[in-house]
Amino acid sequence: MESLKYKDDADRSYGATGMAIGLMVFDGEEMLASISIDGDPNDMVEMSPEFYFAGNPGVSAKTAWNQLLKNYNLGMGMVMSNLLCRHLVHSRHELPTELRDFLHGLAVDEGRESCSLDDDEIERLFEKNFSYLNRVFSHRGVQAVAHDFASALLSRRSMSRLDVLEQLAALRML
Repeated sequence: MESLKYKDDADRSYGATGMAIGLMVFDGEEMLASISIDGDPNDMVEMSPEFYFAGNPGVSAKTAWNQLLKNYNLGMGMVMSNLLCRHLVHSRHELPTELRDFLHGLAVDEGRESCSLDDDEIERLFEKNFSYLNRVFSHRGVQAVAHDFASALLSRRSMSRLDVLEQLAALRML
């Protein structure tokens, strides 16, 4: 399987760019705290405390489950967006089948563990989200915004939530 590891800082910046764009298109920007391409690759995108839902006895089971499902979709969307941005935008080639299969396996494991989803529910969500994000990152306008954002992130090394929202404001016009 092709390595998931980042090749260099440019690759890291496109991965982080993908995650930021993924958050935006899934309406999760309120969960973003900051982005940094320095340090541990698993911690490039810092999320707000609300993202790490731990449960609350004052919240109904339905509300709690809906929040878990939203966070599952955001998390999977960020992982998919990371790889799709790195491949479709930065490297300009399709995502290899083995990486798509890896994403699918991750979606299945996370869906079962975090949301107790059935395989058919996971499959439906995966196909819907993967297809949507593939179209997003294939769009020339999104690619232009992604190139600009990745370049800015590479030179600045980190951005606050407000910096990210400002840099990605052009997405709202596409």
